[in-house]
Amino acid sequence: MSGDGEIEMPKATHQGQMAIGDVVLDCYVLEDGRRVFHKRGMARALGMKSAGGNAFMKAMGRQSIGSALPESLREKINKPINFKPLTQDLGHGYPAEVLADVAKAILEAERIGLLTPSQRGLADQARILQNAFAGVGVVALIDEATGYQQIRDPKALRILVQQYIEEEIRQWEKQFPDAYYDELNRIYGSRRLTTTTSGAVIQNRPQHFAKFTRKYVYHPLENGAVLEELDRLNPKVNARGDRRTRFHQHLTEGYGLEKLKAQVRDVQTLLAVSTDMSEFRRLFARRFPDASVGEDDLFAEPPASL
Repeated sequence: MSGDGEIEMPKATHQGQMAIGDVVLDCYVLEDGRRVFHKRGMARALGMKSAGGNAFMKAMGRQSIGSALPESLREKINKPINFKPLTQDLGHGYPAEVLADVAKAILEAERIGLLTPSQRGLADQARILQNAFAGVGVVALIDEATGYQQIRDPKALRILVQQYIEEEIRQWEKQFPDAYYDELNRIYGSRRLTTTTSGAVIQNRPQHFAKFTRKYVYHPLENGAVLEELDRLNPKVNARGDRRTRFHQHLTEGYGLEKLKAQVRDVQTLLAVSTDMSEFRRLFARRFPDASVGEDDLFAEPPASL
């Protein structure tokens, strides 16, 4: 509270932009911990032609959609948060969950037949939003977009890690393309193909490739926190380092697997433009300066199943 008795306007400590499909939304973390979207982006997020904040409020007030909004949600829409962004004097926004709740309400309005033909596009965009927020949730996405995830307390990090982890083990599906192993064979100077004892010719995947994958693909996910949880859920079962399942079978469909695929693509690209491991390590350190993977020691112990 200020000296004259007025309540001080909350300030943003972090801000960034979140991309959802073709839409880019300004998002913020306030000093009191609230995550907010700027008011002007709400209409844009729903694909409205008019992207202003007033257009969003007007659309939510129409009988077709408004009747599907819970009273508590209508109150939040009618009372946007005034705050101070980092780069301007005044901002108007909504708590992050408002956008997710509005998307849910629009889909409910569609289900019970309240939307007019001209509002069908709102439902399509609401589905895109709902899919984007599935699993990890909008708060974690804002934390990632603003960089706030770097300073959260351990409890918050544990919450984020759980967004990666699936409660039930998924059926095995191929997550590492053959080209990934081709690049590893090239960088290590090993043969691309090998022959099994039964005479079958298969892609060569020496055991140390699994340790490389653990170090450069899995460990950078939240700087080792996700790997630590995967080790706990899927421990070694023998002296060779075998595990009952593959690590990626424990990752969530909507978030964890997408993070894994992105990391695999990045590592595969760095391998493709590298002539040897020394060059790869230099490029990796430049691409992931915050990843503490340590020195290479790929042959020191048996690999884990990944």
